[in-house]
Amino acid sequence: MLAKLVDYASRNRGDVDTAFLTGSYTRGSWNPVRPNVNVYFITVPGRAATVRVALGRVLADTRRELRAEGVDLAIDCHPYTISQRDPEWIERPLLTLTTKVFAGENESERFHVSPTIGLGWFATHKVLVGRADVLSMFGRPPTRDQSWLYGAHQALSHYRNILDHLPWALDSEEAPARLREESCRYAEEALRDGVHIGLTDDELAAGRNIEILHDWAQVGRAFYRDRYGDEGVVACDIVDQLKARVADAHCDPEDAEQACLDALRVWNVVWEGYRALAIRMGAGPELLRVTAWL
Repeated sequence: MLAKLVDYASRNRGDVDTAFLTGSYTRGSWNPVRPNVNVYFITVPGRAATVRVALGRVLADTRRELRAEGVDLAIDCHPYTISQRDPEWIERPLLTLTTKVFAGENESERFHVSPTIGLGWFATHKVLVGRADVLSMFGRPPTRDQSWLYGAHQALSHYRNILDHLPWALDSEEAPARLREESCRYAEEALRDGVHIGLTDDELAAGRNIEILHDWAQVGRAFYRDRYGDEGVVACDIVDQLKARVADAHCDPEDAEQACLDALRVWNVVWEGYRALAIRMGAGPELLRVTAWL
């Protein structure tokens, strides 16, 4: 898959400025049961729509080739759903690709990426095609200001809306394993966001959230106990248990529905931490409530 993406970017330099790899794959710590690759593209100004359409063809070809080898491919349009999979492939090995196309004309505005995102990319990236210095703007830890708070609020609102709608989108009788997997996904997303929310201003400015996330197995649980109390530990346990069961294709409807409820419990832990922080920062009412239908 990486070879095909690199080949596309290399042959279309009139459209693609830079392609870069980041995430667990670059750190050598990917999940062998559910491997995920993160590849992002920065376009030449004015060419983003063209690249998005062309990548659709490249990824469709990649999926067909992988399926010929017995492996399914899901494109994770983060943070949108990944588990609307072909039921005939639900028990096959799965590779997921997290990707995004950033418009080059927005470079001076940090490609319109939320200030809550970017430092982790910079810390573990590898340029596949293009400019070596293009991610330098992401190398500075964020400042906890209103823009940062808005980004945190937007992410948590989005996760909550997805979790609220999951039991309708994924039939617990027909697709219980997918409902459980998607519940796990957004429980983990909320838990990860709870790290930068739980930090002090000085810790955030020092980039400690990246240290914690990259050393999660050793320090994550203790961090959550310190910042979120006993419910924080419960949240960590829920995510660990859900992740351990994701690769098991067998799932009862009752287990799937409980996974959805458990994911909401994790989200609530992080939301309460966010809301307390937002109140301390003097946030207006629109940032103290979940935005419905986001």
